[in-house]
Amino acid sequence: MSKNDNKKGIVVIDIDGVINSYSNRRFYLSFVYKSIKNLAKVHGRKKLLKELPKIKKSGGPNGLFKFAREYCGDDKKFDEYCKNLVKSLNFNLIAPDPSLKEFMRRLGKHGDIVIRSDGLSAIAGAAWQRVIHDIPSDKIKENLLYGEKLPSQMTVFLGNKKIPVSGIEDNNMQLKTDIKSWHPFFDKHNACIEESVLLDDSKNNIKVAQQLGMTAVHISKLDSFLEKSLFKCSLSDILGTKMSKTLKRCQIAYGQKVDVKTLFRSILEKQNNSEEDLIIHKYKSDKSK
Repeated sequence: MSKNDNKKGIVVIDIDGVINSYSNRRFYLSFVYKSIKNLAKVHGRKKLLKELPKIKKSGGPNGLFKFAREYCGDDKKFDEYCKNLVKSLNFNLIAPDPSLKEFMRRLGKHGDIVIRSDGLSAIAGAAWQRVIHDIPSDKIKENLLYGEKLPSQMTVFLGNKKIPVSGIEDNNMQLKTDIKSWHPFFDKHNACIEESVLLDDSKNNIKVAQQLGMTAVHISKLDSFLEKSLFKCSLSDILGTKMSKTLKRCQIAYGQKVDVKTLFRSILEKQNNSEEDLIIHKYKSDKSK
């Protein structure tokens, strides 16, 4: 008997590309701003500016928390940084989406859903609670911040269906582009890699999934929804149903591209600017390009 005979396929969803892409982009910009602002408090702005180029080696913007862990230097400082970050975030900037909730119900018919994020489990879980259940930011933070540190893994719900949320700290601080990180992930969820599906907005993550034998669906571009997938098959082929109106309106995740390195520097070098002014200025600059 094969070791995979008793294992079923799961649907693995990227929280950023699938869930947060439906939210107001103000949350993303605010999240980046507050992430770096809180990192600057750990060892000071000068050191952070000096160390910032290392974020590219950590996986670029997707490797923010991997970089943050290395920059903090120890678990205690990293835990404190993460908790302060969650305290400062306004999850109400993430817009609820009832049509996405219905889409997730249909998706759940194709296997158990597991959310895997290269961010923190707590923030990924918070995004789900806002988009799917419209839970207020204060209530979300009250539940997340009751302990000495944030939960390293979470469970959210879709009706009576439990959905595990697996962030980077639940995956030994390894990104989805690290092919070795997937085997322990699937063992933890008692799932078969070859029978599972990954929905993700990152081409690099898609390529890794294909190498592992997963069905990989690239969802960050509109033509992936409406016509054919850039890779194996379209999302509509898997679901066997038409896309929701929400998906048809979907743009590239977070709208326009954000030059994170430039944004980081502007945050650290212009501390006199208010957060709101900084975000508005960056947004206008992006639109004018």
